[in-house]
Amino acid sequence: MQFLKASVRSASVNSLALILLTGLCLFSFSYHLGEVPPYHTDENFYILSAKNMIQSGDYLTPMFHEKKRFAKPILFYWLVSASYKTFGINLVSARLWSVVFGTLSAWLVYLVGRRLLTTQAALVGAFILPSIYLHFQISRWATTDMTLSFFILSAFYFFIKGFQEESHRKRNFYLFYFAMALGFLTKGPPAILLPGLTIAAFLFVRGDWKMFSEMRLLQGLLILLVVDVPWFAAMVFLHGDEFLNHLLGAELRDRIFHQIPFSFYYLGVFVRYYLPWSLFLICSLAVVATGFKARLLKMFDKENIGVLFCTLWILIPLIVFTAFRIEHSRYLLPACPAVALLLGHYFTALANSARGFKRPAFKIPFYLTLLLFFLLTLVIGAAIIAMQSTVSVPFRIMFLPLFLATGPAVLIVLFIVRRKIALIITLAVFQTLSLALIHGDAIPFFTRYPMKKFAQEIAHTGNGQEKIGVYQLGSHQARLGALTGQYSKFIFTPEMLDTFLKTDQTVFVVIRESVWEEKFKDLPLIRQATDTIWKKRRVDKKFLQELWDGGLKFQESDLVETIILFTNQRIKGNVIPEKS
Repeated sequence: MQFLKASVRSASVNSLALILLTGLCLFSFSYHLGEVPPYHTDENFYILSAKNMIQSGDYLTPMFHEKKRFAKPILFYWLVSASYKTFGINLVSARLWSVVFGTLSAWLVYLVGRRLLTTQAALVGAFILPSIYLHFQISRWATTDMTLSFFILSAFYFFIKGFQEESHRKRNFYLFYFAMALGFLTKGPPAILLPGLTIAAFLFVRGDWKMFSEMRLLQGLLILLVVDVPWFAAMVFLHGDEFLNHLLGAELRDRIFHQIPFSFYYLGVFVRYYLPWSLFLICSLAVVATGFKARLLKMFDKENIGVLFCTLWILIPLIVFTAFRIEHSRYLLPACPAVALLLGHYFTALANSARGFKRPAFKIPFYLTLLLFFLLTLVIGAAIIAMQSTVSVPFRIMFLPLFLATGPAVLIVLFIVRRKIALIITLAVFQTLSLALIHGDAIPFFTRYPMKKFAQEIAHTGNGQEKIGVYQLGSHQARLGALTGQYSKFIFTPEMLDTFLKTDQTVFVVIRESVWEEKFKDLPLIRQATDTIWKKRRVDKKFLQELWDGGLKFQESDLVETIILFTNQRIKGNVIPEKS
């Protein structure tokens, strides 16, 4: 009877924890979701192509600036289009699916962890996942990566269920193939390659040849063909060799045969994008190395298949993308759930041992983590003090250093009183909330909300159909496009600007004030709004010394520059008169 009561109580605690985890993910991933930066330039392709689908009624061929976009399959475009139809055409709507799939991934990590490891390790791993910077960051982007990662994670979940449950094996393996098919319709071959190679390696290492036949490979192939072939066949029918040449060239040949040299790029990604968890992971590997042979053999025990599976789950993407020499940090996103689960397993093992959290393998990375948060608090605090001389600092920005200082204090208390699992979950929650506040408040504020003012002005005065151009301002062109939901053209020569302005249509163009005064003052343009952005300047010892001596206000003229939003026609709204 006591055991039953304890089980019910434990289940209730886990259910409450999962509800809190869901709220944490939804809040953190969606907090000030419409701010840029942080921002990824690929977002523009999906933001604008999905908008074009709705306007044109063509839901088969993605179009970006009147050009066919064959770079990715169709599913994510459909998802963004559905979000636009439901919530309106804006940046938040475009990013919403990544928020949803990032949150659902935390639940799936818990479900996978319960089957591969223990309930406690699964719960800890589920809380760690959203606090991994790579997972958090991409959960706020309108790109295919989080959707793909979710379908790969789903495929792993259904495979594990099929592997463990003989009674429902057929159904689970069919769902495994269906999840991979949806992933393929999102981003192509990685959806099959990564889970396929991981599972093949897992079964090969275990010598479980019988499972290959029970996976119904032919039926699985049929599911993949039924789900994926119709859209590809339609594209071949509509666009013929143009589509096939892109598919076989840019999407296949160019990704295999290229001149990028071999490197260990992804090892650096693991260290940077998984902080502070990568510190614990490195120390755990050091512990494993002390008894490598015994621990390696133990991984093959029946009760330890979870550790083996998660290890292969991490190694396969590392090996594949390193071998192909494709260097994009987001390609390691599908490995995040496995990292979270291994860390959950590691921390619960330490918590259940007498000296676990007293060992250097925990204390060293823990103290380094506290140091990182302390340094981050100092940097943000110093930045606030410097900015106060030039702009009004909102309360939420002033609050951030206090929050960042409070978290480590709580962690130290939990460490002293030996609340081991509570310490890890608190660290994960604190890390997730810190990332939310930094992404949603600090980064946009300290980067001066680039192009936000101009996007609001265009939305207020325009009708959504105007041409937008940005003259020699690099990535600001992509940001303005993302914020307005309109195509923004990068203009880099006077001749291009002249051609861009030769139209009866209303246009907006952003130009540096200094460039305008020097080269284009005679153009028949009307000032619509002005803003300031940071100049690109090398941060060296001399610069820091000048900043320390004179303060930000003294150096402001060397640090910021004025940019102007022009239009070629008088339209509604306040027009700023030209300087006399």
